[in-house]
Amino acid sequence: MKQEDLNFFKENKAYHRLFEAFRKKYKSLGRIGGSVKLTSLSPEEKEMLMSHFRENYAKRTSADVSLQKFEESLKSTRFEGYTLKEILEAYFGEPLTGKKEDEEVFRVQRDRFFEGLFAVCRSEESRTWLKSVYEGRAAGARAVETRLSKEGDRERLIRDMEDILRALDDLPVKRKKKERLAVFASRITQNPHAFDMGTPAGNLFFSALLSVMNAEKVKDSRDRVEVYYSAGILMDEISNYVTVCGLRAFRGDAPDPVWQAAYENGEVLQVPLLNLSKIDRVISPIGKVFAVENPGIFSSLIDAGKSGKPPLPPLICTFGQPRISAFIVLDFLAEGGGEIYYSGDFDPEGLLIADRLYERYKSNFKLWHYAVEDYKKCLSQKSISEKRLSMLKNLACPELAPVARHMFEVKRAGYQELLIDDLAADVSESGEGSDLTH
Repeated sequence: MKQEDLNFFKENKAYHRLFEAFRKKYKSLGRIGGSVKLTSLSPEEKEMLMSHFRENYAKRTSADVSLQKFEESLKSTRFEGYTLKEILEAYFGEPLTGKKEDEEVFRVQRDRFFEGLFAVCRSEESRTWLKSVYEGRAAGARAVETRLSKEGDRERLIRDMEDILRALDDLPVKRKKKERLAVFASRITQNPHAFDMGTPAGNLFFSALLSVMNAEKVKDSRDRVEVYYSAGILMDEISNYVTVCGLRAFRGDAPDPVWQAAYENGEVLQVPLLNLSKIDRVISPIGKVFAVENPGIFSSLIDAGKSGKPPLPPLICTFGQPRISAFIVLDFLAEGGGEIYYSGDFDPEGLLIADRLYERYKSNFKLWHYAVEDYKKCLSQKSISEKRLSMLKNLACPELAPVARHMFEVKRAGYQELLIDDLAADVSESGEGSDLTH
């Protein structure tokens, strides 16, 4: 198209809205056809339409414009040698394509994109995840498709995906190692912030970990830390901690000196994830551990278990919902055949903690003073809303069912502070093989 002819349309603003509408119509039909509607016509647009169709638009506020009729109108102008498609392509500086044509082009580009990435994979984990992304099944698949559809983001996406695939090929857990996220990211990409949460690559990498580590749906930040840890990647190493006493830990076959000193001297340990990453085994000398989520109860049980000399009774305090640090210690204990006795509050949140522990530890898990009789003994006047009660509809632990049913009836919370004497008695007798599940 001659530059002077193109300038005519470019410089006449009356054509802009009309040509934009024509382009959208062509996109949907894949050809010149159909009509478009212009509303709130400007004086310039009315004049332009009048020059093409020889009709009076002065009093009109809108107009339906046929693409074919507009093309026919060109025959009586200096632009008779051009088709409407040629004019639109010159005006927008790009070929006009229909939706079906675009979809076919995108399909070809998408296949090439994934073919190139499959060539990068060096492990079963990366290949399996990439295949599930290609099939639209994996966590993160939608984000990949969205970014792939944006030409301006496609090159960045390729680099991000290549980095993630290399990361999956070389997760620290494969070498039985632990690495901080920034160190791991630097080793894979030379950028310590490459996999930071909140960045496109970081979010996509975490989605890949969900698939590769067979993780359940993440509910909160504590769950995210556990997913990273399962891959050998350390997050939140200091503020993620567990409080314990009466337990022994080992590095290889040698007792950990800090844990051993605390055990021998009857001291409480607050152990961050940073230190737990160096431990290979944790045991309870009496084969069981008492787990509570309330620090006040934990302290009271320490007092009850003191016999005038060390060691303290084997106790763990989770401070509410267990974090990965608590799970690491409990996992070690369960792997060694230890029994985990858990006591918590009689409210939906407390029962859900117990249920979560049951699902994780099954035969190693024991409910501790969680019977209906215990619930009745520690009832408060605090009511429980129907919304909170509905959280208990899908409990997995069958032994919690009677308590949940009674809770639905009375709709009141019970607090374990009123059971402290019973709990303390069990702890003080724990070395004598007593039955604690009553």
